[in-house]
Amino acid sequence: MPSRQLIIFDFDETIISVNSMRQLFQFIPNYRRPHIYDTQKKGWIDYTNKAFKELHSMGYPANTMCKFIRAVPPVPGMVKLIQYLWKSCEPTYDLILISDGYRIIIVDWLEQHGIFQCFTGIYCNPSEINDCGEVTVSGYHCAECPYSPQNLCKRCVMKEFILMQKALNINYDRVAYIGNGSGDFCPTLGLGTSDLVCARKYDILTEKI
Repeated sequence: MPSRQLIIFDFDETIISVNSMRQLFQFIPNYRRPHIYDTQKKGWIDYTNKAFKELHSMGYPANTMCKFIRAVPPVPGMVKLIQYLWKSCEPTYDLILISDGYRIIIVDWLEQHGIFQCFTGIYCNPSEINDCGEVTVSGYHCAECPYSPQNLCKRCVMKEFILMQKALNINYDRVAYIGNGSGDFCPTLGLGTSDLVCARKYDILTEKI
């Protein structure tokens, strides 16, 4: 049988060249920005909802924010890599994306760059546009993990996906994790001796592993 491998991608500063939310937050003057968040408490989700509300009040609707992020370039060679892996037959690769970012932005970017269909699963924080036209977000799940924010443990998502695939008689000879930040450290702890970590050079994950 052909080898089958699972490749897991982060999004911000892994597929795209910058952090998408930091790019949006730069439009908010310092005096109007929400107070800094505590990642180990409610933190990131509450902070982002306040920031999206502020951006909306400043005249930035959801489609404008998506358009701005859509223009962010990919990490050089990343789109070609994803397309190559998706088309490969020997070995066969399943690609999934696990991100602490928000679905409305991530899906829009992937679609615009022609790689949305390459991913078997996209796991990120849910988002929607409310009746007032504001983007609102929520956590992917409630995590109790010392290495992860409360709204998302990437190792938990990775393990759940692998178990789901096993139930379908799909097994992987190797898992490769591609990421850059502190939230990407936890899933690397769940990898086996034959698995692979691809950490962005000089970034936080490189220092931790």
